[in-house]
Amino acid sequence: MTEHRVALAIDLDHTLGQLLPAVVDWHNASAKTAVKEEQLKTADWIKHLGIADADVEEKLLEFYHSEQFTSNVATVDGAKDVLKPLRKYFSLFVVTDRPRVVEKATREWLDTNFSGVFDKLLFLDEDSKDDIVSRKKEIYDEFKVKIAIGSDPAILVKTTEDIDHSIKVGTVPWAAKEGTGKAVVVSDWAAAKPVLEKIIQDLGLKPSDKVSNGPKLSRYTDDLVTVSTKKPASFYASMINSKFVVQKQEVIRLQAAEGAITTAVQAAEMLKLQKHAAVTKISTRYVFKKMRGEPGHRVPKIEIILHKTAATA
Repeated sequence: MTEHRVALAIDLDHTLGQLLPAVVDWHNASAKTAVKEEQLKTADWIKHLGIADADVEEKLLEFYHSEQFTSNVATVDGAKDVLKPLRKYFSLFVVTDRPRVVEKATREWLDTNFSGVFDKLLFLDEDSKDDIVSRKKEIYDEFKVKIAIGSDPAILVKTTEDIDHSIKVGTVPWAAKEGTGKAVVVSDWAAAKPVLEKIIQDLGLKPSDKVSNGPKLSRYTDDLVTVSTKKPASFYASMINSKFVVQKQEVIRLQAAEGAITTAVQAAEMLKLQKHAAVTKISTRYVFKKMRGEPGHRVPKIEIILHKTAATA
């Protein structure tokens, strides 16, 4: 019988990787300034660097292509040592709101610094705070996450309302302004270890002797694209085409529920008209949706299977 491991999700930036020191080093080197980490007062840290709104997207890309990002993002002390032994109890997922343009670099960074630790890297594919919160909650529900770990209380509190266990590890400059809700607050990963051990005990989890190291994430490509109403069909068509061309994927599963179904169908039609993909299967079903404090109800869901065509190669 296959042994079940409980799902544990960990935020990438601030929790596993020290992003803010790299941001400060990049900005000070490129803009000849002397910004300090404590001046980055919200999760929208780029807005505290004196960058005009019209230039934010360009500057973000500049940072993501800089040496400070590609080579100088250090790991958070103790994270690997605490997490790797937990594989026998948990399926370990990394969650990030980084843009897909740095997917390759992100996967390679995880392989280098957390080799064999994680089962999967999950991209939120959202950029606004509200959308990030909403999408992360969807992912937690989809992967049946029971424990979530993060460092940004502004996000952690809102995304773990329906999760029994959450842990805030370390801190960010804006943490003092935010409440921590029901999350257990620890100063570092060493302090998180006994908290996780107690959760294992409380849940009555037994170790699995058949768990191997996690996959090499840089060799893995996700074939699932989940559509929301927040982005247009062209956004998803472009994302899927990138998976076909850049990641050399042959098949994509396009999923949507409720109002997003129309967007998914439009995206599939765009790819078909562009001769980038052929629709080989469409399936529909109803899924149960329950919001906190509200009665649940059944909502329609669709899955469209897209195969890459020769024109995409």
